[in-house]
Amino acid sequence: MTALPSSLKESSALVLKGDFFMTINDSGNKPIIYVFNKEGEITHKCYISNATNRDWEALVYDGKEHLFIGDIGNNQNKRKNLRIYKVHVDSVLNNKTVSANAINFHYDDQDAFPPEKSERYFDAEAMVYNNDSLFIFTKNRAEPFDGISKVYALDLHPTADTIAFHLYDLQLKPTHWMEESITDADLCSEDLFILTYGKIYWYKWNNKDFQLAKTYLFDGYTQKEGLTMDKKFFYLTDEDESIITGGNYLYKLKR
Repeated sequence: MTALPSSLKESSALVLKGDFFMTINDSGNKPIIYVFNKEGEITHKCYISNATNRDWEALVYDGKEHLFIGDIGNNQNKRKNLRIYKVHVDSVLNNKTVSANAINFHYDDQDAFPPEKSERYFDAEAMVYNNDSLFIFTKNRAEPFDGISKVYALDLHPTADTIAFHLYDLQLKPTHWMEESITDADLCSEDLFILTYGKIYWYKWNNKDFQLAKTYLFDGYTQKEGLTMDKKFFYLTDEDESIITGGNYLYKLKR
């Protein structure tokens, strides 16, 4: 466990590239991508000049040229300005300021803003990249809590009215939002890893859907919202701005 600087106390996503991590802070903070090392030291900051951080919750690297910032936080399920920012990763790493391409989108099955409390499935904090699309995993805000995360596909060849299409529902345990709400995700080949405050779920693709393979349980709950990995370890970050005590650390967990 490595302490992070106070400027990263709301780290809401995590990407590993080489020996360095990239992260963002969430709602109301400056539109900055932070680069830091495994000792928790910030080595670079890049300001996104034409972006607004309404509620940045996800950061995805396509493994090639681009990063995607998910301005997809939607606690009340009433936003009509959801957006993805696309930036060139080398530009971020080598410049103090860059501009981004913006992709505005909406969910194909949301027609009320907000919907009834029992239908509030449109908050999101997790995305993965696959085959030139982003897949968004929503964070359940339904009352009563039923453990469902809706999974959407977003084509990265945007039009003026880009639509995130509902693919299927991922059913987690209908216990409590603190235990089973999805806060980040990572895709490694055909293995999907899902983060909640209390655990990591490992799913394997079986040619038609994802099947649960393993669950990694944490010792306790903190507001863990960043997940990335290499061949041996998971790396996690958590926030220190929540009703849950503790946070503002980088964690290393054996896979």
